[in-house]
Amino acid sequence: MSSAQGIKPIQTVAVIGAGVMGAGIAAQAANGGARVILLDIPAADTSPGDTAEARNAIAAGARERMLKAGSRGALMDVSVAERIQVGNIDDDLDMLAEADWIIEVVVERLDIKQDLYRRIEQVRAADAVVSSNTSTIPLETLMEGMPATLREHFVVTHFFNPPRHMRLLELVSSDETRPEVAERVDAFIDHCMGKTVIRCNDRPGFIANRLGVYWMQVALQEAITLDLSVEDADAVMQVCGFPKTGIFGLWDLVGIDLMPEVTASLSRLLPETDSFQAYASPVSVINGMVKNSWFGRKGRVLQGFYRQRLDDEGHKIREVLDLDRLSYRAPQASQLASAQLKPGQLGELMQVDDKGGRYARQVLIKVLDYASRLVPDVAAEISAVDAAMRLGYNWRYGPFELMDRIGMPALEKQMHVSEAGLSPFMQQAAGRHCYQEGQQLDEQGVYQPHQPAAGIIEWHKVCQQAPVRTFAQSVLHELDEDTWCLAFTSRVNALSNQLLDEIETALAAAISRNKALIFYSDSGIFAAGADLKEFLQLSEQETGLDTYMRRGQQLFAAIRNADIPVVAAVAGKALGGGVELMFHCHGVQIHAESSLGLVESSVGIVPGWCGCKELLARTQERFGSDVAVEKTFALIANAQITGSAIEARERGFLRETDGISMNRDRVLSDAVTLARRLRSVDDRTRFNSLPALSAGSPQLNGEENSYQYELEEQLLQLLNAAVTPGWYDTFGDLERECNLLLLQNPASRQRMEHLLATGKVLNN
Repeated sequence: MSSAQGIKPIQTVAVIGAGVMGAGIAAQAANGGARVILLDIPAADTSPGDTAEARNAIAAGARERMLKAGSRGALMDVSVAERIQVGNIDDDLDMLAEADWIIEVVVERLDIKQDLYRRIEQVRAADAVVSSNTSTIPLETLMEGMPATLREHFVVTHFFNPPRHMRLLELVSSDETRPEVAERVDAFIDHCMGKTVIRCNDRPGFIANRLGVYWMQVALQEAITLDLSVEDADAVMQVCGFPKTGIFGLWDLVGIDLMPEVTASLSRLLPETDSFQAYASPVSVINGMVKNSWFGRKGRVLQGFYRQRLDDEGHKIREVLDLDRLSYRAPQASQLASAQLKPGQLGELMQVDDKGGRYARQVLIKVLDYASRLVPDVAAEISAVDAAMRLGYNWRYGPFELMDRIGMPALEKQMHVSEAGLSPFMQQAAGRHCYQEGQQLDEQGVYQPHQPAAGIIEWHKVCQQAPVRTFAQSVLHELDEDTWCLAFTSRVNALSNQLLDEIETALAAAISRNKALIFYSDSGIFAAGADLKEFLQLSEQETGLDTYMRRGQQLFAAIRNADIPVVAAVAGKALGGGVELMFHCHGVQIHAESSLGLVESSVGIVPGWCGCKELLARTQERFGSDVAVEKTFALIANAQITGSAIEARERGFLRETDGISMNRDRVLSDAVTLARRLRSVDDRTRFNSLPALSAGSPQLNGEENSYQYELEEQLLQLLNAAVTPGWYDTFGDLERECNLLLLQNPASRQRMEHLLATGKVLNN
């Protein structure tokens, strides 16, 4: 567990409220390495003196649901649950004395929250931070009548649901909050919970919900006014760079029943003169849907603006709501010219004279005007508003970035046409860009420096600099005077012969210049393994595949033996050969949400670039020689893909020395730090002398006489070769021979062809 230097670390986190949000926050704190205390009210029908198991049933039930969901749920690995201790607020409130940070996540009622704060104040440590997850009650209101000692240590920490995956955290402090208190919780949330922390003022809805709810209401009501269909409106909103769900799909996701409550809550808190009020009234379409219990997406049920149901034969059917008739029909692709544009083509969209173009202009004019009026009242910087909307509502561009893409003069022209007056911010902008050369406009129309948080390398700025060299499938960048980065740039970063050539060239150049070399991709896919099309073509040549596999093994060995530090910076998926490339680097820095898997069996072969060998070495190091073969067999035969880097470490893909970055934005910077540290390591050999392993005899999963059964037999025979002393040095030859034998069976080729044709795995 890491934190910023010079700040007292947070080691124990207490969460009060074990509902969906509270449990999710508790899980993410535990994912980040903290000890967690999760409390809720005592279970109903229990009394003081009953067993702790009975009294703690609510919090314990939340932890059990986390375990049941596994690494695809709130926990990055089930082992993380061991850090979560449960209790109840009546019997176990004194446990809060051990907490460095206490988070309140209870029902949105002021009286209940304030009563809880008074109880917390009696037991908390003197320097413990206390926060609320509220987004509807102002901090000032929460602290009315509270003692000064609490007000000095109190902030609002507004997480978004689900807390594991939503990267935005809105942090609100008051004039009375000690600066070191906000800094302390900011550092932990950033480094250990992986969030982008946005500082905002104590205003209703803060940034994201204030603007996001307004946008959702404007987009809904303008679509109804212009008589647009659900499909047309959603298609046009996607062109604007709004979420792929479209506006109606997002209403379904948030909840048709929940949105009116959120809107009404904000409306009550905002002044009558606020532009929000014009779109805060109930909408007849929404009223009708709520009356029919059409609430959108609730668990596995989808019935809102879109509906998914089964026909008489059990096939899934997707339908869409007719807004006039309030009945469902088959969906129709939008035929509007405006809907055919690509996401981000804002200049073109503003010129299209069809119903969709008029709709886009109406929505954008109102939403961008409203956003411009939030600065500096809600947030001091426009970059904070942009980040909040990108991370909190999944906009491709924040509102001020949208202004720049449209062009301020064009936007002002449209506002004059619609008779909308310019906001003070837009008047001060005077037709200029909101962002310019690393600077951002403030409310006075003055460009101010725009600096990322300390320790973050902004990739778009790296790409703006002249590269060391540009290849066909990668680009070599300089990160600092000692470090280069080879960024993979193809669609899925398949390790084709071309990319292998580029890796080899970059490695040789880095060695000649004594530069540390980092492999990276910003696309969400680090590397997806071998190029299957190329692999099939090579299989038609007599020695094509043998040469290809030898070539990969030799290149990866050169990486391992390089006298410069070589680091894999993984942010996203690494599959097959991508994992093998990672294995051969001297260091690994990986985002916590990355997925790893040696998935070659799904295309009919086994890892052939020493992946079997390297995974055996890792499982032996982690689990011992007696079970390494069986652990490795299970991971490869079943093509298991981990749900997180923490799970990957628990399974054996990662070593304890490999670095895990909770914050996606810090992966590259952390990789540079790792490369510098490796400079001082004399021997970067990954493993000490490895003893022979014990033979494994796992049960084969494939049906007898199937190709899967044959593959598993060959894989087990290969892995059991590690019983021979010195196996590590010769294992690459055995992997290659195993694959050449498997490829003699046409069924292996059928798997590859089927995956290329359908995107699905063939279980033959």
